[in-house]
Amino acid sequence: MHGRSRFSVWTIVAPLALIGVFALAVMLVRDALDQPAPAASEPAAAQAAEADEAAAEQPVTVGPDVPPSYKIRKGDTLSAIAERYGVTEDYIRELNPGLDPLALIPGERIKLRDSA
Repeated sequence: MHGRSRFSVWTIVAPLALIGVFALAVMLVRDALDQPAPAASEPAAAQAAEADEAAAEQPVTVGPDVPPSYKIRKGDTLSAIAERYGVTEDYIRELNPGLDPLALIPGERIKLRDSA
């Protein structure tokens, strides 16, 4: 008496197909991540460089309400400080050589106006 076997080809094929689909998806994603970013067009890059040069040539005018220095508080960013006092981040970095805008230390004092 031979009963019908519960073993089917699909018990092998289905998991292998699933693994194959997963492997293909991983390869596609890795390939997409390895693609280099599109290069900026030459005219756009030239315009950006000209705008940077023009901004660098214009002196920063600091209003009388800007204090000579600022004590960094927890959560401060250089861009927020610059915006609050109406100056540029570049101006603050110029006054504070060695200042790392990504590692501001609460309690640290930075210059906001030139003492000269």
